[in-house]
Amino acid sequence: MVELTVGETEITGLDIAFEIEKNLNQEPNSCHIDIFNLGPKNREILSKYQRVPVLLKAGYQDSVGLIFKGDMIRCSHLKEGPTWKSSLVNGDGANAIQSTRINKSFAKGTPVKTVIKEIAAQLGLPYSSAIKQCEGLDKNLERSFAASGNPMDELGRILRHFGYSTSVQNQALQIIKQGEPLEQQAISLSANSGLSATPELGSDKKLQIKSVLMPELLPGSMVHVDSAVFKGFAIIQAVRFDGSNFDDAWGTEMECKLC
Repeated sequence: MVELTVGETEITGLDIAFEIEKNLNQEPNSCHIDIFNLGPKNREILSKYQRVPVLLKAGYQDSVGLIFKGDMIRCSHLKEGPTWKSSLVNGDGANAIQSTRINKSFAKGTPVKTVIKEIAAQLGLPYSSAIKQCEGLDKNLERSFAASGNPMDELGRILRHFGYSTSVQNQALQIIKQGEPLEQQAISLSANSGLSATPELGSDKKLQIKSVLMPELLPGSMVHVDSAVFKGFAIIQAVRFDGSNFDDAWGTEMECKLC
């Protein structure tokens, strides 16, 4: 089941396919959506949209959840025989990451959390949950800090200095301590609760997992895996969602780091 809203346009009752890739990097997570046989009026509306919000929900009959929230970057329409295919290229937090700017200096002795909050606020994205992830960062600047240019780059710069990283997940800022998971309950994955194939453990100690479509599987989340190959905890580093409401392409692939 797929529910799609682009700007103020709700698109239902059509064949829709999507590919979403999310990770812990600062660049916008990507989402590609194909809509088949969209009517001429809605094709015209989508063509006129510029950087509008995109909301994609997907799941099963009794469990549909938010799988992507971001901004449409561009839209194109292609006629393939009798079929019209409308393709949307989208980015999570793309508008905020690519268009906002900051130019502010912070004096020596300023609490680091104050600096982080002020830069985060400049992005214009929700950040209260992200700030809670670095509550233990009770340090002050040892020297002045000048934030100039892209707020996401400047936020990443100061966070890396203190062992944290930042990304945008579903239009909300996320901050985590490097090598640690988000402070939330681990998601259980087993043959009876989501796993669709046996996990693969590589020589680099990275765990490749395939599961049914589960929107809650986000980068930074901890999973508890119970399988013949591996039993234990791992942190999701990257995730890919594939789905369409007209064939069997429907699932989640994850790359995880062992805890």
